[in-house]
Amino acid sequence: MNEDERQLFHIFLGASSIALVLFLGIQLAAYVVGVILVLGLMLVHMKLSGMSLGPLEELVKRFERPGITPGYGAMTIAAGVLAILTLLANKEQILASLAILGLGDAASTLVGVRSRKKLPYSKKKTYAGTVAFFIASLPAVYFVGWPAVVVAAAAALAESLETNVDDNLIISLVCVVAFRLLG
Repeated sequence: MNEDERQLFHIFLGASSIALVLFLGIQLAAYVVGVILVLGLMLVHMKLSGMSLGPLEELVKRFERPGITPGYGAMTIAAGVLAILTLLANKEQILASLAILGLGDAASTLVGVRSRKKLPYSKKKTYAGTVAFFIASLPAVYFVGWPAVVVAAAAALAESLETNVDDNLIISLVCVVAFRLLG
């Protein structure tokens, strides 16, 4: 598994989610992501049941972290995207949230794994990773203006916390709650 390739794939998924909304609209994009999530869950079930995924085996090996349930990361991204699509009604806020999830989270890992200075409250997260998350999330400003700065900061802070909940889910929920509070 190459972590850089994994994070570039994360960015690709974020950009694809934005494209789905722009070209298909919110509702149809939610349906597509929902179908992808269900199909993905079926593939995860097959893999955990010992069945071969055929040509998808190499893809899983290439992008999944060792020791993690196969497909887990992809499923949490899909679940986070679906949460954003269904819990926010404003198209611009949805697009900004997808940019934060797709760009910020990937940047935090790409930069964070190369950094040594750990945050005082986290054994795994770094200052550089958190700053990279925030900076990489700033294209969200294009969609909603200054509120994206506040949401990106909240999401960067939330991502920097050590929890047992996948950060794709945390970031998505933070974006939803923050945009709802900001109006």
